[in-house]
Amino acid sequence: MTKTIYYTYLGENGTVTTPIYLEGIFSVKKYLLAADDNKVLTKDGIHFVEHIYVSEKDIPLWYEIDKNGQM
Repeated sequence: MTKTIYYTYLGENGTVTTPIYLEGIFSVKKYLLAADDNKVLTKDGIHFVEHIYVSEKDIPLWYEIDKNGQM
């Protein structure tokens, strides 16, 4: 599983989400979790995704399993 930090900024024309940190500008920091090849992510063993944005505190809840191992 890979983890990439993304920042979401609110502007006059909407929001922009980018991996670029702009110092001094308010942003919401999220992590993009992406499953490795032939894997999926889950936090409950019921719902499966290949990638998801989560807060830092939620990262430990998510884990990978083999794609063919999902129910």
